Amino acid sequence: MTIEQIKSDLREIQYYYAHEKEFTGAAKIIGRSAILEKAERYNAAICNAPSKLYYVYLSLYIHFNTQMVVADDMDCSVGHVKRLNRELCEFFQRELAG
Repeated sequence: MTIEQIKSDLREIQYYYAHEKEFTGAAKIIGRSAILEKAERYNAAICNAPSKLYYVYLSLYIHFNTQMVVADDMDCSVGHVKRLNRELCEFFQRELAG
């Protein structure tokens, strides 16, 4: 799995959680979206991550915050959040391999 694929997956997961109510309602009519399975796979993997990466995933992709908001919450620079996000992608690359 490439870093670009992981970034794409994370954008889809972020979109899913930003519109979770709509997806849940639609699942009753249409059926469950495949994005939910992808989100569950990433959510299971993040449970093995260091706490800072866990928090970055939660803040950026589940709560739909910007890197600036996360930097403010963590009392650090946006550059540091970008580095943590890159570490997060690399973590997923290792965890989801195979």
